Amino acid sequence: MSTNPETPQWSALTTRVWTTTVEPESVTCGLVAGEDHVLLIDTGSTPEQGHSLAMSAVCMLGRPVDRIVVTHHHYDHSGGLSGINDAEVWMHEAALAHCPDLHVDHPVSLMAYVDLGGLGAEVIHPGPAHTDGDLIVIVRDEKITFAGDLVETAGEPQSDETTDVRGWPRAIDSVITGTDGAGLYVPGHGHPIDATTVMNQRARLAERVPMNIPLTPVGRHIPPQLS
Repeated sequence: MSTNPETPQWSALTTRVWTTTVEPESVTCGLVAGEDHVLLIDTGSTPEQGHSLAMSAVCMLGRPVDRIVVTHHHYDHSGGLSGINDAEVWMHEAALAHCPDLHVDHPVSLMAYVDLGGLGAEVIHPGPAHTDGDLIVIVRDEKITFAGDLVETAGEPQSDETTDVRGWPRAIDSVITGTDGAGLYVPGHGHPIDATTVMNQRARLAERVPMNIPLTPVGRHIPPQLS
């Protein structure tokens, strides 16, 4: 995986799914190629980074990114969107409310299906968790699930003022149930993991609820949700 935001290098998970990591936030972005369309999952922190991600996909695949899913509103996942042209965009309607200046073609309430041609991506809102507008992306034929910041392997789970700590373990349960615990789960930050590791993180999150332990704030400008 690349850690250089200027020249992302994609690492293959399957013959049709790739990931890369972009700095300075160590965001894991995904790329899924069907016969007709190319899907980018999350866009990095800045327009320049988003443009670089899209151009690197063109260099690798010989065709442009024309579908995008943004897993939630935090700038390190949505900030690159304005740097990518001519792509249809899916984002949860609650996430869009936090960044109304972004152009989103398909606000999602519960779920959507992105047909890539011979391959589909299921876009699902598992309930309020890391934010009030989280989305996951299931590429079922490839047994790959992009979990956004519901799951992290590069550090501790983080919170903002929209975080639902009590809902977060339930959201992870729905992800695992909906995918039969099969394949790989790609976190919003860090390397892909299996269902057992996801459930270990779920258990640690659940432990915080009765003890009212705050999560790590997202950045320094966003306060913890719990008091």
